[in-house]
Amino acid sequence: MTFLIIALLLVVLFLSWKYMLQLEPAGVFAAMWVVLIATILLCHDFVIIRYYGLIFILACVICFMAGTIFCETCYTPSPKFEKELTFDVKSSKIILTILFVMAFFNPIYTLYLHGFSLKSLLSTAALLYMNNEIAIDRYSGGNAYSTFNQLFLVFSYTAPLFGGFCFRLIDKYGKIVSIMTIFPGIFTALTQSMKMGMITSIILWISGFLVCSVSYHLPLKIKFKKIIITLAIFSIFISILFISMVLRTGEISEKIIEDITNKFFTYALGYVPCFDIWYSSTDSTDYTYGGRTLFGITNFLGIMDRQQGIYDQWIPFGKNGFKGESNVYTVFRMLIEDFGPIFSCVLMFCFGLISKFSQKKLYIGNYVPLNQIVLTAVYAFVFWSFVTSFFAYTSYLAMFVLTFLILIYVQTVKKPHESTTD
Repeated sequence: MTFLIIALLLVVLFLSWKYMLQLEPAGVFAAMWVVLIATILLCHDFVIIRYYGLIFILACVICFMAGTIFCETCYTPSPKFEKELTFDVKSSKIILTILFVMAFFNPIYTLYLHGFSLKSLLSTAALLYMNNEIAIDRYSGGNAYSTFNQLFLVFSYTAPLFGGFCFRLIDKYGKIVSIMTIFPGIFTALTQSMKMGMITSIILWISGFLVCSVSYHLPLKIKFKKIIITLAIFSIFISILFISMVLRTGEISEKIIEDITNKFFTYALGYVPCFDIWYSSTDSTDYTYGGRTLFGITNFLGIMDRQQGIYDQWIPFGKNGFKGESNVYTVFRMLIEDFGPIFSCVLMFCFGLISKFSQKKLYIGNYVPLNQIVLTAVYAFVFWSFVTSFFAYTSYLAMFVLTFLILIYVQTVKKPHESTTD
């Protein structure tokens, strides 16, 4: 079975290398799961592997690639006339600044809902206590809730998405604000032990950046300096995640740091072998036909009720002295429970086709804001696939709607001879 997995990995690399270099959704998706699965294979002496779940994941990746290749080969749109896309820099900087300010409302007000104030940030002991109390409250089901606060959560996600989109199109001041749109997510991670908010912010920022590059035909050049900067940013990102996990315990000690280190590696990789074990033993036939993958919609409509965390099934996956245990998630679990293996692969083929279709439409300037949002959603789905479906959260869906309206306002598609009022 190991040789079969390796063969499938080579097939994925052969099909996707061009898309990887161009940072297209298919290439990003393939790169993510090739690295994760290859790492699990290298750790086979300490990790339980059943192989069938890994084969299913690679089948989904290949189907995504197949959809992309099919659209690239069989569909060539032609514009009715040459088009030029213009961007309103002045309005965008104003909107970006407003979004940045409003994005901080949710994390700050959440502190007050739990009985804390900004003064708690000035003391290490108070910060530890605050992180621990908010984490306990959240996972015990007693999380402080405000409809007004939840409404502002949308801005916490819209800000980094639009910030990433603006980065290559605005001046130095705008670039600074663009990068700062990630700060509300970092603030949330360090004060409330909610790592996913920061991860989401970074994913959305990168997605916006990539979609902007496609929309305005801006090349993505890989330089040594950029690689060093990327590695430095990644190191800072990992450090913040680690610190957030330590703060969540409410204390700092050598034993806590050792335990968190073990948990950190488990969280980073454990979901892959756990899904593999779960897939090999599950016999789910009670399909929900999109109910879980689109939890944000079905929960809003009252069709299904999305619980905190969605999944709470923990499976031990370590062996030979390694005591690894993780929850069973990834978007692939949702797909299996919604559609089963065969139709999940069909759906992934459609995702690959849609991503390339939207990209081609953007190249010729057709339905620009709509295709920008579609391509952004695909990128977010791909980046978030190691967790769950990105469409399982109502606030994310609302974010797409708000960003769509903003993109309509700040962009204009014109014939080149028409005057512009930028």
